[in-house]
Amino acid sequence: MILNLVHRAALTDTYRFQQKCAHDLKLKTTVYISSSLLKNEKVISMVKADQEKYGDEVGIWIDRLPGMPSTMVWLLSEADKMKTVKYSIDKYKEVFGHAPKAVSNYVLDAHLIRMIKEYCPEVTICVAGCFEEGVKVFHGCNNSWYLFSEGMSWNPWYPSKTQSIRPAENEEDWAGVVAVPHLSRDLVLAYEGRNDFFASHPANVQRGLANEGMIHEYDYNLADQYRMQGDYNDGFSYYQIHVSSGWLHHNHNIIDCDEITYTLYRDTLEYMAKLRDEGEVVDMYMSEFAEYYKKTVPIGKADIAVGKDILYGSGKHYFWITNPDYRVLIDAFQGGSIGDLRPYAGKYESFTGTDSESLTMNSYPYIIQSQYRTGVKNHFQDGSRTTVFVKHNGEEKDMCMYPSKVAAVRRDNGEVELDLTPVKIAFSDGFTVKIQTNYMFSGKGRITVARRILEKSEANAELQFTEYVKGCYGFTEYPENMKDIVLASDNGEKLYYGYTDKTLAAEGGKTVTVSIPQITTEVELCAVNVEPDRAEVSDGSLFSPYYTMKLHYTLKNEEEVKTCLTVRKMKV
Repeated sequence: MILNLVHRAALTDTYRFQQKCAHDLKLKTTVYISSSLLKNEKVISMVKADQEKYGDEVGIWIDRLPGMPSTMVWLLSEADKMKTVKYSIDKYKEVFGHAPKAVSNYVLDAHLIRMIKEYCPEVTICVAGCFEEGVKVFHGCNNSWYLFSEGMSWNPWYPSKTQSIRPAENEEDWAGVVAVPHLSRDLVLAYEGRNDFFASHPANVQRGLANEGMIHEYDYNLADQYRMQGDYNDGFSYYQIHVSSGWLHHNHNIIDCDEITYTLYRDTLEYMAKLRDEGEVVDMYMSEFAEYYKKTVPIGKADIAVGKDILYGSGKHYFWITNPDYRVLIDAFQGGSIGDLRPYAGKYESFTGTDSESLTMNSYPYIIQSQYRTGVKNHFQDGSRTTVFVKHNGEEKDMCMYPSKVAAVRRDNGEVELDLTPVKIAFSDGFTVKIQTNYMFSGKGRITVARRILEKSEANAELQFTEYVKGCYGFTEYPENMKDIVLASDNGEKLYYGYTDKTLAAEGGKTVTVSIPQITTEVELCAVNVEPDRAEVSDGSLFSPYYTMKLHYTLKNEEEVKTCLTVRKMKV
């Protein structure tokens, strides 16, 4: 596992403590200096002394300057962003005698990254977003933390030129730097809860009450879970510890005394140093990592993660995958449904700031998000998710109600295959069927789901399967305007979304599509190996604002039915 250890320079005893821990353990450290501190002689002297003695890398925490609006740098106007970039880089060069290679903030939008790279080509890496930090954290911070970067990678990525958290499709689409997230987040709780509590940040783990005094097994377990990701990514895994000094001294978010906070931080670094000494971790400066990443991970390669609950004992498994066409989360606990889908293939463009239509929103839009938009039926009607309904003798069962786990992950010629553990469904007449779900993630935006019948209690029993996708588009838990969306079936019929609860049904049809001009995305559901009885696509109502895609199959002797969900850029 590759480790980036990051500190942010400050004239505090806690910063000196952090630096001493790192230097005593001989861990390579990247230190970021805020733009506003680049003329502070005491800070510069301190940082230079450590750089000379210990070899620390120094980068810029690019931040608004005095006299600018009281906001975050990614929310400034284009003109103020450019002033900040020019001042920060010019001042850095004046102070250190060379150009910076690393820049950072919680969010760097597409325009900021472009400005930085154009003005200073030597920059090779940036901290550009916080994995799944957005709406839930906003609510948890009393609606006061305007940081929305959901829909990005949990791992390093090549940012596109047009939307900073979308991975580039190719060299032409690439913004020219390696981007990394701020912290490594819990791969289960990032989806389910406030991910800023559960990350590679011991003080945040304290805030989330996942320690018992000086006992903090969660910190070690999280690091080990990230080490495990090498099993799915040809040996590559990445971890980042990035803690500012204010978290270690009298922080109002933490109930523990400072002694415990200090101990947990040092324990965590000692664990990293131990793993390094055992050959399990390689510590790198951030710019050093950028060069390693560019040589090791090609643009366009799929990134995979398996998240297992390491805190609550629920046994939940989640599978994540990103590639230039989409980011998908498979919720094994809900029977292997898609719980989150970001259609990168649509190449939705955005940036943030006062002169942007997006304003504060740097998230990439979803078309399925079962946490924000209901998920399994629990209120008026079903929400945003996928599933398969299995019907026998008039009785219907929902696969979402049958928990599964990740059984196997395979890579082959650019494709990624996921097997989930089988589930057994019992009907009231005593009939049982065992079904295994398999996913194949391919190029050109394709996600093929196979439902394999492993055994039936009656060999010749007839079953009806309904492959089901209920979607929308959005950025938060609130519905967007769905008008202008076009629903179509392969018999040539079209329906313009009007909140009418209407359905297009094509007998013998095998394909339905939904075109979403608001995010330049088209979604298609198509039968692969079994002819459906009927294909349906429906719009919803204002109280249930979704589109629903269904393919209905009758299975007699078939042992497997495959259906392909595809996302692509909408033709305009």
